[in-house]
Amino acid sequence: MLLKNKVAVVTGCNKGIGKSILEVFAKNGTKIWACVRKPDEKFLQNISELSRKYGVVITPIYFDLEDTDSVKKGAKEIIAGNEQVDILVNNAGVIFTALFQMTSSKKIMEMFNINLFSQMIFTQIIIKSMIRKGGSIINISSSSAIECNEGRVAYSASKAALISFTKTISKELASSNIRANAIA
Repeated sequence: MLLKNKVAVVTGCNKGIGKSILEVFAKNGTKIWACVRKPDEKFLQNISELSRKYGVVITPIYFDLEDTDSVKKGAKEIIAGNEQVDILVNNAGVIFTALFQMTSSKKIMEMFNINLFSQMIFTQIIIKSMIRKGGSIINISSSSAIECNEGRVAYSASKAALISFTKTISKELASSNIRANAIA
């Protein structure tokens, strides 16, 4: 099992794709830092059941991607124990649908802050624990970044920027044996 005894950090894992990623990692014996915005009974029940079922440690971490200080605090909490992080999955994000002319500048900035800037800041801190032995960064983008769906200008642009960010760090971090990939 490739993931057994690895340490993974997964953001946005209380529903959808992130919840499925969380279960796959748990099933394969991975220790997980499960990052979500706020405590939620269903989320806590889910990680408790996965921990029990697969005999793994899943630690919840709470931070809000709209708040840079909160993001930094969450990332620093993860690396505080000097534990090697092997895998980082930046899955958390937000979507908004409206025609461009109906999208406020505030909404555009919110999309970029959550879908790109906070992911960059979080990654910058987490890679400090990967530098020693290498690892893998997986950024969840969107097909909308490539297809540029109508009504999703802010979302599509922020997810396209996430792909560009991923390509750049893949080159910069390769010498430290850290892979970076985006999934759209």
